[in-house]
Amino acid sequence: MLNDAEMLNDILRSAEMGCQGIADVRRHTKSHSIDKVLNAQLVRYGKVYNAANRMLKSRGEDPHYVNKMARVMTRYAAKLDLKRDPSASHIAEMMIKGNTMGVNKMAQHLRDYDRTDPNITLLAKKMLDIEEAHIKELRPYL
Repeated sequence: MLNDAEMLNDILRSAEMGCQGIADVRRHTKSHSIDKVLNAQLVRYGKVYNAANRMLKSRGEDPHYVNKMARVMTRYAAKLDLKRDPSASHIAEMMIKGNTMGVNKMAQHLRDYDRTDPNITLLAKKMLDIEEAHIKELRPYL
């Protein structure tokens, strides 16, 4: 079972990876329409990230961010992948894969969470809903 701090840190890291993934991809996009979608998604991830961070700190817990090596490797992999194909379709495909991983992880974490705090459960469900919404928003670009 995951406790409150573990669940909040999982939400925080998931939102952080979403923010990083979008920031990395936006540097390479040439499509104004997909960039607009990605920017809106970045804002949503940022709100969840900030909420999880505030909730952790208000409980006296230290946030556990994504480790630097994982961030560097993700950025490098995205850069290589986008050199090969920077099209809006490929960007949508990459982002959908990331969102799908996020959906799967958040669903697992929600199942494993002891649900002692309804606000944390609500934030986790919001994160799950955001990931699913992002997939739907990106599908038209495939």
